[in-house]
Amino acid sequence: MKKLLLLGGSLFFLLACSEEKATVFFKKYDETSALEMQQDHEKDRMKFKLIQSKYLDMNTIFKPFQDDLASFSDEDYQSLKPIILESDIPSLQKNIKKGKLSYEKLTLFYLYRIRKFESDSTRSLNAIITLNPNVVKEAREKDENLKEFSSDYSVYGMPILLKDNINTKEMPTTAGAIALAENKNTEDAFIVKKLKENGALILGKVNLSEWAYFFCSGCPLGYSAIGGQTLNPYGRKIFETGGSSAGSGVAVATNYAVAAVGTET
Repeated sequence: MKKLLLLGGSLFFLLACSEEKATVFFKKYDETSALEMQQDHEKDRMKFKLIQSKYLDMNTIFKPFQDDLASFSDEDYQSLKPIILESDIPSLQKNIKKGKLSYEKLTLFYLYRIRKFESDSTRSLNAIITLNPNVVKEAREKDENLKEFSSDYSVYGMPILLKDNINTKEMPTTAGAIALAENKNTEDAFIVKKLKENGALILGKVNLSEWAYFFCSGCPLGYSAIGGQTLNPYGRKIFETGGSSAGSGVAVATNYAVAAVGTET
């Protein structure tokens, strides 16, 4: 009997370990050689001293979506690409009305795409700081109440990312600074309230130049202690990301959301 219990316990432990390993998509990598190469860049601001975030654990950020993404396959992702990538809001809304798409599938598509690229050390852009853990549930609710809106131009059900100096209830607002890493006691900013009133889904928060400005003359654009160095999808580690709203621009260019909000500070 004891042997059976020990065997059963061992099997349970092994299965639990296997399941835990299967959920690890994001791993830190040795960026020493990449940083050495950057020192030859013609622009001083591109001579990075750090690329990856030392603070974020993206596996933890994606944990709330583990079950939903487990049932969303690469086949689902590939089949949806033609009707989602580079599509504007009217096109997406028309496809939802036709039944070719749903708000839930649209949201899962973006979550899958973010994980797909950001977990690949050769393609990651460090655009995302955090994600709304309730966004899939909220997307399902939008599908159930689809008749509430009629305009093809409505933001209803559209997953939107926010620059992380815009206050939200669901997620900390950090401005990219370690000092505000646990800044959770915030109310929705005016623009967030208006987006929600019109049915938009707040997908998450994006990286930025820390404090939405620059600490020094010649500091890299799009770097923050929370999010690491935002990279340009059109020339990763080659071109700058521009302004403090780097994560907002990169996220839209990479099709991580329908839209993103930046700020002019």
